[in-house]
Amino acid sequence: MDEQLRIIPIHRSLVRPQLLMGCERFLILMLCMVVTLLAGPGGIVSGNYFNMLLAGALFFGGRALLTHMAKVDPNMSDVFRRNVRYLSEYPALSTVGYRQTPNPKRW
Repeated sequence: MDEQLRIIPIHRSLVRPQLLMGCERFLILMLCMVVTLLAGPGGIVSGNYFNMLLAGALFFGGRALLTHMAKVDPNMSDVFRRNVRYLSEYPALSTVGYRQTPNPKRW
């Protein structure tokens, strides 16, 4: 019997992280929302040009930071959120399931 290995193609679009402008999609959308709220009602409508400059600096600085984060790990925010969610279930101890509670001294 001459068996051939079965080859299944894995398409790149199915495993590629969802990035928007080189940043994580959720984080860049939140940044755009904050910048829009800061520049729109707080800047253009009220005539406060300092808020508009602050919004521009926040956008370009935040985008640079988020792009750097996405280059290091495209799922960094998801890993961080999962870590915070499970923090109480998996305490940072050397032994699994061991709760280090101090025993009170009884005199």
